[in-house]
Amino acid sequence: MDGDLYDEFGNYIGPDLESDSEDEQSVYGQDNRDADEDAMDEDEEGDAEPEAAPMSVVLHEDKRYYPQAVEVYGPDVETVVQEEDTQALDKPLVEPVKQKKFQVQEQQLPETTYDMEYMADMLDNTNLMRNITLMGHLHNGKTSFVDCLIRQTHPGTVNNETTIPMRYTDTLFVEQERGVSIKSMPVTLLLKNIKGKSHLLNIMDTPGHVNFSDEVTAALRISDGAVLFVDAAEGIMLNTERLLRHAVQERVPLTICINKIDRLILELKLPPADAYYKLRHIIDELNSLVETNQPQDNPDEPPTIFSPLLGNVCFASSLYDVCFTLESFAAMYASAHVTSGLRASDMAAWLWGDVYFNAKTRRFTKKSPHASAQRSFVEFILEPLYKIFAQVVGDVDDTLPAVLAELGIKLTKQEAKLNIRPLLRLVCSRFFGDFSGFVEMVCRHIPSPLDAAERKVAHCYRGGEGALRDSMLGCDQSGPLVAHTTKMYPTDDCTFFLVLARIMSGTLYAGQAVRVLGENYSAQDEEDSRLMNVGRLWIYEARYKVELNRVPAGCWALIEGIDQPIVKTCTLVTAQDVGRAEEVVDASNNNISCTNWLYPVKYHDLTEDRRQVEVISSTV
Repeated sequence: MDGDLYDEFGNYIGPDLESDSEDEQSVYGQDNRDADEDAMDEDEEGDAEPEAAPMSVVLHEDKRYYPQAVEVYGPDVETVVQEEDTQALDKPLVEPVKQKKFQVQEQQLPETTYDMEYMADMLDNTNLMRNITLMGHLHNGKTSFVDCLIRQTHPGTVNNETTIPMRYTDTLFVEQERGVSIKSMPVTLLLKNIKGKSHLLNIMDTPGHVNFSDEVTAALRISDGAVLFVDAAEGIMLNTERLLRHAVQERVPLTICINKIDRLILELKLPPADAYYKLRHIIDELNSLVETNQPQDNPDEPPTIFSPLLGNVCFASSLYDVCFTLESFAAMYASAHVTSGLRASDMAAWLWGDVYFNAKTRRFTKKSPHASAQRSFVEFILEPLYKIFAQVVGDVDDTLPAVLAELGIKLTKQEAKLNIRPLLRLVCSRFFGDFSGFVEMVCRHIPSPLDAAERKVAHCYRGGEGALRDSMLGCDQSGPLVAHTTKMYPTDDCTFFLVLARIMSGTLYAGQAVRVLGENYSAQDEEDSRLMNVGRLWIYEARYKVELNRVPAGCWALIEGIDQPIVKTCTLVTAQDVGRAEEVVDASNNNISCTNWLYPVKYHDLTEDRRQVEVISSTV
């Protein structure tokens, strides 16, 4: 029997034998199964959702890793569910409402040295009004010069502790950050001349960068004259020459302001005699440029000659509040020697050129009394100016209080402790006083709107003879309304534009119905015209506005409510004067098609950094 259980090699081939390991495994396996079943029974008893089977498939969106917001905060709390990565971590879910601001604006009328109602009444006196444009090369001190006029008329802007320019007419934040004017900005000020007579000056501060030359063109079109600024240290620059040529072609009377004369003293450190030659060379070069660019279509009109003796040249330092002409400086000597009977006009005639003062005879002569004699401009103007600068800057022996006391300048203890630059500006402002010399130059050599009407109408107007032309020539405030717009300024929230216009004839009232004639309007095609209602009217003061009920002829006005149909420029007439539309005046400033009654100006790019103005005649 046993032999059947083994083969010939001794291997067991019989039936399977029961082993002890299998018995142990079966016992242990039964025990494990019993333990698992007991654990599952306990889990099923403690589970809140018995319907979910342990082997069922649970979708991803049904899985719960965290408790719901209702369970944590309660049902009364509103929750916001947002997908992942759709919003930056540094951005809040609920942002506060932000008011976007692009420019600096004053919400209330500031304190001024004159009454606002008195200034509004001055609008009716066209003979006491001047519309001028300040233009010049980049960084020649135009905006800083306007700051001096603002400090003179707005006491709240005076800060004696710093000389950093406030750039009052640079209202855009980007202009303040870059330190460069971008937009032409008007400001209306009430200033006094040498005799103390008040004049209303509508001043347009223009940018000096060549890329913004169209702003200068728009300003010249509504102005009656211009003041060309030249840096005393740098002299005639590229854009200075271009702007002078453009002003001559626009038939605009010109005056000169040689600015930054402090650089000749503090930076270049020129002797007074050399500084005189520098100033004289700038004036001679300007005269040669005017003679070269004089238009040939009107040979009877004499070219403009710049000379301090004629009163159309002033000298200034906008950083230190210095501005004077020969007559204004002579007025200071006349006020100091009242008993001598010296007249400012007589002395001013001897303060320029090869004129010398003979101390023995107490007379001015054209012959030098001795070899070391200085010209009268150097002796009476430059040397005192140099001594004031030298005393303030180099005060090492404490002689400044004695010198200031001799000049009649009083300083408090706190003012005497100022730094050199603020102290120098304070001393110069009290020594030279206000900018009456500049006002006298502007009022004498730039015509009023009434006197400039004939030149303005002859240059821009292309209509026929009629009542409208006579009304514009006479600057008639009771005549038919004609207004020319050249600039538009956005509001604080940039929702619409306010239009700057020059009233050529008649009177513009708030709420008046007007017809807006666009650039493509003509007597044959009246499609580019639209009837609009004027909203409010203002006098624009750069950072604030003075509201008016009416604006008469010769003035500038900021108009609300007519910006929709205007592209760049337009002409405003009364709604009843539609039939006389062929007699209106229109103007253009940059790349605008020609009209039938206009002497337009168009720009062409000649080089990468220069533009030249080309006058194109109207082809009718």
